[in-house]
Amino acid sequence: MTTPGTTESPLSILCRGCGLCCDGSLFTHVGLEADELERVRALGVATRQLPSGTVVLAQRCSALKGRDCQIYKDRPSSCAEYQCLLATSLVEDEVTLEEAQAVVRKAQRLIAEGHARRFLRQRFRGRKGLD
Repeated sequence: MTTPGTTESPLSILCRGCGLCCDGSLFTHVGLEADELERVRALGVATRQLPSGTVVLAQRCSALKGRDCQIYKDRPSSCAEYQCLLATSLVEDEVTLEEAQAVVRKAQRLIAEGHARRFLRQRFRGRKGLD
């Protein structure tokens, strides 16, 4: 994930190893700004049109490979601004990266078992960035 000479933030490491906000576990779609549509399509990311006519990124996002966003540095603003509750806890030093990664593994296990709804709501449903 990191290239020589660069370091990735703990938040980036967490997000790029999780993918729950991109795989359909939390959301059915992600909104796009009007000026992002052409760029997202040029990157090869699939979109869909809602009955209202609004074009969105359908979830599971086609830019997600495994749990890693292939357009992370160029992702739409809604994606870049979103911060789940677990990510907020990491940023605010309430949990370590290792603890947060353990929560992600638990969520993925619960999803596989079909018992994740409440856990996801409590740990992952978040808000746009804190800025």
